Amino acid sequence: MIYHNIVMYLCYVLCTMYVLCSFLKSCRDACVTPKGLTLKDPIKSTRSQSIICKSEALLVTSQLTHHRKAFALLNNEYQLFMKLLSDTIDPAHFETISHLHETKAHYTMHTSLCKHSKKFQRLLDNNGILSESPYKACFAHYTTTQKILKPTISGPLRSTRLASNKSSTVVNLSEEILTTAEEEVLNLGLKFTPTPRRDPTLDVASRVQSSIKQLPEEVQASMAYDVGNLLTTTTSETTPDNLPAHQRRALKNLQRRSERLRILPADKGNSIVVLSNHQYDLKMQEHIGEGPYSLLKKDPTPTLPSKLDRVLKKLLNDKKISKAFYDQARNLHPRAPQMYGTPKIHKKGIPIRPIVSFYNTPLIALHKVLAHYLKPLTCSPPRLRDSRHFLECLRSASPDTYTYPCSLDVKALYTSCDMTLARISVRSKFLAQPDLLPANISPSAMDTLIEFCLSNSYFEYDNCFYAQNKGGPMGSPLTVELAEIRVAEVETLALNTSPDPPSLYMHFVDDGFGKFRDRNHAETYLEFVNSLSTDLTYTLEHPRADGSLPFFDVLLHRDLSTSVYRKPTHTDKYTHYTTAAPQNTKDALIRSLTRRAYCICSSQHLPNELSHIKQVLLDNGYPLPRIQLIMQRTKVSINRKKSSKPASNHAHACVPFYPSIAKPLQTIAKRHQVELTFNSNLTLRNLLTRTKTPPKKEKSTDCDSALIPLLGD
Repeated sequence: MIYHNIVMYLCYVLCTMYVLCSFLKSCRDACVTPKGLTLKDPIKSTRSQSIICKSEALLVTSQLTHHRKAFALLNNEYQLFMKLLSDTIDPAHFETISHLHETKAHYTMHTSLCKHSKKFQRLLDNNGILSESPYKACFAHYTTTQKILKPTISGPLRSTRLASNKSSTVVNLSEEILTTAEEEVLNLGLKFTPTPRRDPTLDVASRVQSSIKQLPEEVQASMAYDVGNLLTTTTSETTPDNLPAHQRRALKNLQRRSERLRILPADKGNSIVVLSNHQYDLKMQEHIGEGPYSLLKKDPTPTLPSKLDRVLKKLLNDKKISKAFYDQARNLHPRAPQMYGTPKIHKKGIPIRPIVSFYNTPLIALHKVLAHYLKPLTCSPPRLRDSRHFLECLRSASPDTYTYPCSLDVKALYTSCDMTLARISVRSKFLAQPDLLPANISPSAMDTLIEFCLSNSYFEYDNCFYAQNKGGPMGSPLTVELAEIRVAEVETLALNTSPDPPSLYMHFVDDGFGKFRDRNHAETYLEFVNSLSTDLTYTLEHPRADGSLPFFDVLLHRDLSTSVYRKPTHTDKYTHYTTAAPQNTKDALIRSLTRRAYCICSSQHLPNELSHIKQVLLDNGYPLPRIQLIMQRTKVSINRKKSSKPASNHAHACVPFYPSIAKPLQTIAKRHQVELTFNSNLTLRNLLTRTKTPPKKEKSTDCDSALIPLLGD
């Protein structure tokens, strides 16, 4: 009973303090001072009035900071006592008490809002400020969405949650409490780019200098002069910030807290997951302990390039590979592959999906070359490219009595697939069809190099090195092709040897789609497929109760019409319109969503999808006139015949995006016939997310000399 009394008191104080913080913030934003914080002006001069105004503003800010900290501490205590209460009483009583707390919270919030809204309006009137009170919309929301009742335990339990138009995409699993401003920043999405505040000179000058080396000397000198003038006359301070002051402070706080927290993208749905370092490490260690990994005594990275070079030189001397292949397969300055994980918030226990970063690793070049030559081996059964290709195959199929669609899925493909069997399949296919390889590359060389890659599969996590004993690392291009070859081999065998195969079957990586007669036919075929292999396990997804079946991002309805499918984890969260990015990047989002709607949706589902796209884009800050303009242009371009663009021989430069110099820089590049694209290394993901061990910084001596031609003496 004592816990219940404490929780009820904390609930009341939290609601009151929340409204008080909102009141102080409104006062600060409106530049008005509450009666209790006003100061007397004994001198009554212009100078003294200015000092009094600044002092009162500082007092309001200080009071707001104090109450916010107190609110965070009380909130932690409230969560602690609620946990103790849930552990003490049975669930039925806890649900009743939770309902009482919610009702009391809304009642307290309503009464406190009435009080503070009147107080704030009086302050506005006394100061002669003609502005609508921010409490008006909030108060109207409370009074129109729900009838406010005094808290009572009697009667049936009712839902007292207020509807919200914008659902939070932040899943905080850590023990630390995020402030409202910090959640606002994270809700912008990890692809959001804050306006750069640093000087663009170093970034832009070095990129342009390295990109124009292939141009004639006269053009180099002219462009260097123009860019140098632009950089010396323009600063980033002329660009308005796309983050308000309180969000900019929250971003700095998140950067400081990122040493204790892991801010990660969710495995699916564009959500953001916040974990403590301890939680993240436990999940990673749990996966490594249960997975097919073994601890290595030392780092293989220093010796692996020389081992690879010996193998390649032997094959080159035996004339089994070409000199071009030898050059393409080497990486001279590698680092170790690093494993990181993305949380699967849609699964029980929130496990980790392991991903190995192969960027700049010893074998990444070899993996890419081998994957290029293995790609033609995965074409049977039909390998789907995208949802457009899926619909083309589905609509071109001849009608039959097989009207029961099902999708098949391989369980844990990359970690369960037997890569040795895939390698044997590759060797036999290349021997049977030697024309799939260039004349100067032998099938035995491909087999040797694939075996070398599989036997040297390792990664680093937390300064420890592990070998992967089964399957392949997710993140390697070679793993994807070998896994698909193994899947294609099993599925081709099933289609050719099954006494009753489906009338239509196609696949994409670990997902397959087939047309069967009925449910029994589909389940019989599933048992037959699973009996053909010991490493791959297939599962079956039947149509829903309404006859619809999702595959890719397509929802196939009972009447064979199609619409866009979004998974339950989908958040409709895209890069916000205020992000520091070129306008054509923002327009490309509108175009891609519109094109997908016209490509996938049947005529009866198209209007609903287009209206949904408009609403989603409005929620992400896009202006309605721009949405309508780009959607109309996209509709016209879809009906227009595509014309092939001639290949361009212009030089290409990729530079960081700075809003203050983007348009003048494009004008300079166009005048010198240089194709210019922009990128950004200052997204929230780069600023806040820590998934891999940062590489050691090497001293550079060429930076200053590279800038001299652009910046002058």
